[in-house]
Amino acid sequence: MRIFLVLILALFLNAKTMIASYYAKYGIFGTIAEANAIYEVNATNYKIYTESKALGLAAALSKHMVQTYSSIGVVKNNILIPKAYISTRKKGNDFYKRIYLFDHKNKKITRLKYKNGKLKVKETLPYYTPDDILSLYFNLPSYLKKLPKKEIYTFYALGGRKSDGKIDVTFPKGKELEKVKKTFDNEKGVYIKANLYNKVFAGDKGILYLVIEPKNWVTLKGMVKNVLKIGDLKGGIKDFKLIP
Repeated sequence: MRIFLVLILALFLNAKTMIASYYAKYGIFGTIAEANAIYEVNATNYKIYTESKALGLAAALSKHMVQTYSSIGVVKNNILIPKAYISTRKKGNDFYKRIYLFDHKNKKITRLKYKNGKLKVKETLPYYTPDDILSLYFNLPSYLKKLPKKEIYTFYALGGRKSDGKIDVTFPKGKELEKVKKTFDNEKGVYIKANLYNKVFAGDKGILYLVIEPKNWVTLKGMVKNVLKIGDLKGGIKDFKLIP
């Protein structure tokens, strides 16, 4: 259900709270999950929180799984700098929690693993990244403005490739763009392809397609390709609120 990490809100530079809700559909199964996201930011600090829940048959098969992802940090020169990235997963009677602590000065990330409230593992990741996947999404507009035009933009963020956090971002063109537009019913917006090199669901290759509103960077629709080699998982925004 990590598709909801990228099916979220947009970066605003003034103090605001944003709340959005999304759905995910999978082939003949219809709507299999829903998610809510909250983004709070001011001149110095930010917090992103997302929660996704399995629905219907997917809920029964996953023991009514609920997942949350959070990114907490500071804002400097309009760039989000994460201090902590937290993921939780409730499945049946078990509750799993992972806390990633960023040490940007020494270029280290510490991971704490909990199960049912008990610390099981404390370790330093074998690599460092300046972003997590949530902060990277919000930082993309600023990053892209500073980079020369390329076919492939490579970034590194926690949540990308397991060995180093690599994520590639491209802008589909030609036949690929035509095909994706057709899939998204020609939704207006900027079309982006992200290769996470990290499976979102069993059987897929970690490739996401997004349609983004260019005026405010809100993701309107998204898709994970070839989940379980059966079909594509598609999601979209249901509701959006901006609280000044």
